[in-house]
Amino acid sequence: MEEKVLESLLKRQGMPDEVVLKEMITDCGQDLKDMLHMDTLTEEHSSILKDLVLIKVNHDGAEGIASESHSGNATTYLDDIPKSLRRKINSKRRLPRR
Repeated sequence: MEEKVLESLLKRQGMPDEVVLKEMITDCGQDLKDMLHMDTLTEEHSSILKDLVLIKVNHDGAEGIASESHSGNATTYLDDIPKSLRRKINSKRRLPRR
């Protein structure tokens, strides 16, 4: 499943090189497993994983900046996963492991 996510992401412009992208997929995959309380991910989780990686790619270097104004000197920071993605994650969640 991770290979399909990698192939899909490599087709997009502005993606980091394959080695960095693989590392991001692994990291986001682990984060997703933790959020879902699962040991493994299946094909049904691929779109969520891809979305998490895209968020990570977009935030990389920007360190979570949502918007920035140079003239007014105001910066807004992202603090969470978008609500639409959070709903997708919550719909797949299991009860926490004991």
